[in-house]
Amino acid sequence: MVRRRILVLVATLAVALLVVTASPAAAIPPLGPVVTVANAPAGCTIDSVNGDATIGSGSVIRGFFNFAGSGCDSDEIWFVGGFGTIWKVLLTPYRGTVLASDQSSGAFVLFSSSTGIYLGERSLGNGTYLSPPRQLSSTAPGAVAPTGSILAGGSNTWWAVWSEQVGPGGEFAQTELFQAKTYGNDLPRTQVTNNPDNDRQPALAFRPGGGGELVFVRDNAFGDEPTHSYLRLATASGTTGAWAGSQFAAVGINTDPSIETTVGPGGHTYVAWLRNGQVFESDNRSGSFQHKAFVANGLSTDIGVSGGRTRVVWSEAGDGTVLAERLGSGGWTKGTVYPAASRMRPLVLGTTVLMASALRIYARTEIL
Repeated sequence: MVRRRILVLVATLAVALLVVTASPAAAIPPLGPVVTVANAPAGCTIDSVNGDATIGSGSVIRGFFNFAGSGCDSDEIWFVGGFGTIWKVLLTPYRGTVLASDQSSGAFVLFSSSTGIYLGERSLGNGTYLSPPRQLSSTAPGAVAPTGSILAGGSNTWWAVWSEQVGPGGEFAQTELFQAKTYGNDLPRTQVTNNPDNDRQPALAFRPGGGGELVFVRDNAFGDEPTHSYLRLATASGTTGAWAGSQFAAVGINTDPSIETTVGPGGHTYVAWLRNGQVFESDNRSGSFQHKAFVANGLSTDIGVSGGRTRVVWSEAGDGTVLAERLGSGGWTKGTVYPAASRMRPLVLGTTVLMASALRIYARTEIL
């Protein structure tokens, strides 16, 4: 979410825009002390942390991470789990780059390696790992690193979407989205999109009322920076994996989408992303999607909905980690979670925000 200036977003698909420019009327709830979640591996000084985590039953956070930097083995995949001040950090048998994770009856990790795309799992009961991991694609990653998202369903089922480079063009070959799943019915690797532009950065959520929702970026970057990119929102109404999508945001430089839903009949969809670096949030609680633009200079987004509160967190260029929050139908408030720059994409998990420094992954939690 790299925001540089306030931009007027052209209304698309009858979507309204509210630019949040005024100072918040109130602050976000107070935050507890900084808590260490995972120290850097021995001998490792962190330049960046790559990974993903989710919050499950009992408010337990589980996720998978790579540590990159001086003295780090960036192919090691580490499991992190816990809440409050109690955390477990374990080296997994998997090696590669974490794309996404989710949890339900197990803790799943979607990752890439030099030989393709894989799915791993850690049992919630005895901590055993799926071995070997399940290979979803044998396409070796090219010059453009794959991106992905995964959902964990009940009864040890899952639904994964990821990007691959396809067709001619060598290192400049376009990227398209693929999927595989066991949720609803088994589906092996299947191509989801087919467009002359690139499709990447998928973010996946269960659809209110059943099925799935998928937001992703479509851009024209082929070995250079894109001159345009926009978001598409796709829906799979059932479990067949058949997607129907449409443009979600006006053409600009749209990147880094995240998505959350409140499931069940009457549920809603919430999306956050960057447009030319500015942070946006949009949801359909009013019956149609309403866009909100924050004054920010962001580098990433993550969105969460829990306890009647909508939260958007981002890494702010020059101002650490920032959290914007709305209670019910009230106005948005905004505050700094921690002033130092985070070395990972901040994640909002319930009332907790995960961040990273040169020495550790750490957290702060709201006091409600």
